[in-house]
Amino acid sequence: MKVRATAPRALAALALLPAGLLAAGCGIQSTDVIAVGGPASPQAAPPGDGTVLYFAGPDGLMPVVREGTPQAALPLLFAGPNKAERDAGLRTELPPVQGPLKMSMEDGVATVALSQDASGLTPVAQRQIACTVLQAATRAGTVRVTILGTGAKSSLSPLTCPT
Repeated sequence: MKVRATAPRALAALALLPAGLLAAGCGIQSTDVIAVGGPASPQAAPPGDGTVLYFAGPDGLMPVVREGTPQAALPLLFAGPNKAERDAGLRTELPPVQGPLKMSMEDGVATVALSQDASGLTPVAQRQIACTVLQAATRAGTVRVTILGTGAKSSLSPLTCPT
């Protein structure tokens, strides 16, 4: 009879063994938070046809895909977000365009020529231009953007798109 009384106890002990091991942990020590870089940045690619523009959003620059026939990106960018984009919380820091916009590409640098002083462009406005131009020019291997304006101090050094 004693043998029969210990068998259920042994089975109960074996059934509790995995729970006990889980409760004991496996010896992994906790660590502090380890920084590994900035947050993920959004990237956009138009599905087939379209134009990608960058506008300021609540969490930084956000890509917007304007579907349809690809168009010149800079005039669309300077026109600002449309109603649906504004309703979504997007805005622009670019001033109204004053004259023609020109863009050229050479040796991995896209040069944007504005018909106005560029020295007053905010860092966000500069990144809006750089990211939009780089998105449009990546097929050409362009990796930097220079913005030129009409003022003597309005040339901005080559920019990248750190979204």
